[in-house]
Amino acid sequence: MKLRYWSYELPFKYPFTISYGTKTHQPTLVVELEHMGIKGYGEAPAITYYHIPVEKMIADLEQKRTFIEKYALTDPDRFWHFLHHLIPDNSFLVCALDIAAWDLYGKMRRQPLMKLWNYDPASMPLTDYTIGMDTCPFAGRRQRRLDP
Repeated sequence: MKLRYWSYELPFKYPFTISYGTKTHQPTLVVELEHMGIKGYGEAPAITYYHIPVEKMIADLEQKRTFIEKYALTDPDRFWHFLHHLIPDNSFLVCALDIAAWDLYGKMRRQPLMKLWNYDPASMPLTDYTIGMDTCPFAGRRQRRLDP
């Protein structure tokens, strides 16, 4: 396999606030695994409070590049176990490589992953997302007492 990667600063349309603070962009690493001209892609965000910046992901990739590129991808489940032991302290990077491997595997088999995994789209949840915090609409207003 051939390994490539790119780092991005993905800007948000609006600032995003949760209890850990406010963000206006997302540092992200995109990885590409290629085999015989077929490419699979995965992505990993660098989330500040997990203390794994994009630079750490890149350093780990470079350190383990030879092992990753020599791996014969026949089963993505086994690849995940291989990565999990190869890069034990960087779960975001393992996830990006796992996603890329599954993407590549599905393309090599010329089948969507839903079919390979026997998933029925009709039985899957529509989405999952985090709702950011906003200002309280009642902040600064005088409260009325409602006691009888």
